[in-house]
Amino acid sequence: MGLFDIFSKGKKETLDKGLEKTKESFFSKLNRAIVGKSKVDDEVLDNLEEILITSDVGVDTTLKIIDRIEIALHAINM
Repeated sequence: MGLFDIFSKGKKETLDKGLEKTKESFFSKLNRAIVGKSKVDDEVLDNLEEILITSDVGVDTTLKIIDRIEIALHAINM
């Protein structure tokens, strides 16, 4: 028995449509934040942080993601 087996077919379809909209919105925001940028600067990181938090990723997870990006950028720029 899968996690979503508790939903009727109609409810599952509604859930799938809602999740698809969420996914499209998240990736659309992410795309706008990074497309055309030649470098990852504080503005890009701030925009990414805002997108993650407003997408319910969670503050702790968002901060970990941002920290890992900053560590990777620092390693690349050394």
